[in-house]
Amino acid sequence: MSFYFLILFATILLSFVPERFIKPIATSYNFSQRIIIVTQSLIVTLLFLAVSLIVQRPIFSGLAVLIFHIILVVVNNTKYKALREPLLFSDIVMFSQAFKHPRLYFPFLDLKVLIFAPILIVSLIVAVLILEPALPITFKRIGITLLCILICYFLIRAISMIFNENQKHVSSSDSAPFNLGLINSLVVDTFQASTPARKQALVDTLKSSPFASSTLNTDPSSNTIKRNITVIQSESFFDARRLHPSIKKSVLENFDDCIANSIQHGKLNVPAWGANTMRTEFSFLSGLKNSDLGLYRSYPYQYIYDMPVSTIASALKAQGYYCVCIHPHSASFFGRDRTFPKMGFDEFIDVDCFEGAEKFGPYISDQAVTNKILEITKQITDKPLFIFAITMENHGPLHLEKIDESELATYYDQSALTSLDDLGIYLRHLKNADKMIKTLSQEYRSSERETTLCFYGDHVPSMPNVFDKLDYTDNHSDYFIWHSASSGPIENKSKTIDISTLGASLVNISK
Repeated sequence: MSFYFLILFATILLSFVPERFIKPIATSYNFSQRIIIVTQSLIVTLLFLAVSLIVQRPIFSGLAVLIFHIILVVVNNTKYKALREPLLFSDIVMFSQAFKHPRLYFPFLDLKVLIFAPILIVSLIVAVLILEPALPITFKRIGITLLCILICYFLIRAISMIFNENQKHVSSSDSAPFNLGLINSLVVDTFQASTPARKQALVDTLKSSPFASSTLNTDPSSNTIKRNITVIQSESFFDARRLHPSIKKSVLENFDDCIANSIQHGKLNVPAWGANTMRTEFSFLSGLKNSDLGLYRSYPYQYIYDMPVSTIASALKAQGYYCVCIHPHSASFFGRDRTFPKMGFDEFIDVDCFEGAEKFGPYISDQAVTNKILEITKQITDKPLFIFAITMENHGPLHLEKIDESELATYYDQSALTSLDDLGIYLRHLKNADKMIKTLSQEYRSSERETTLCFYGDHVPSMPNVFDKLDYTDNHSDYFIWHSASSGPIENKSKTIDISTLGASLVNISK
């Protein structure tokens, strides 16, 4: 038995080694080192006991816990490099999506890691299983182990409750999980997010949505709002010409035209970098700042599916609008199939409705989404129409695509930026987003029903090598609100706003 506890003690000590390699590097701790050490020791002990209860091999159990910890650190560092934020507890919940949609996740890992790490891990585990004999199973040992697991569980849960929201140790994008350490933060946040008090706080926050107390006339027969409204949440869209003067202005010539004729435009403050579309999406729809969601800001849809939430869609639906969401990807991704019907949408058109549609790269093209928007617009004519389209074409990982040297001349005035193929591929898709703007604006100008078009980017793309080389750190995307009745360039001021205010601006402009 002493050998058993010796292995457990060694596992606890070694578990602090991977924590020294997590990125970004911790600069300070808001809590005492003692509580950090105690919390991590309890978590490692619980994991060790749980594994040993199954396999009855202490060396194997210690090795399994340490390998799991190292994997967390590798994934954290990979995520930080690509998205400039650490691993969060909500990422564990979304882990299953990596296997349903592997292209969206695994290519960001180093190829050598993907190939050799599983081989090494499996080899070590098999070797230990063969060489280490299992301990004799006794009811006493099983009972003591189960009791210790329960004690560790309740101690960790109790410690998790002492952390104050004002000293939150994980931010959605701008701080590291090092006030407690990586593994501590993941576990503590998971416990905290499940408490009734936290969930009630989220419900109260949802009630503060500007669309919950909308000033819109809720009489469906009212003609207060009568224009069609189309909103395009363009995947990874931002004005990339800010990156380097060699990028041609013509890449976004139609975007420039709509800017010149827009009612409002400018930079958009969004709560994501390189991914996590649903954060920007939910802030737009709900009118709530991402930071107001507290612990739930990293993955809003994880909990709100069974909570009342008001959105721009529900406000417009109360006005008699028919509300449609178009997204050429699986409706179950991010749990949209559970949340969107409760957010005021009458219809959700997902990838199943794009069978045979044109792809550009690995995903359904922006042109195909444009065609679907115009198709729905022609079908729904007896009531005003609100369309919220979430595009996919420009979704990474961009480095899996190829581009010819000859094509780069389309996007650069001078010679192409060397070693930045990701950027050339991104500009190719950006050009197609610009074509989408042109097609929609032309169609809406010729339509009998007036239409307001809102176009914005959910976040900048994940191009860590490009941004590092060009020293680019601005996380703003871009937006405009354009009206089909505009007859020419109009006086307007560029206005930087938060994504949470865009929906209210759009509704007010559309009155």
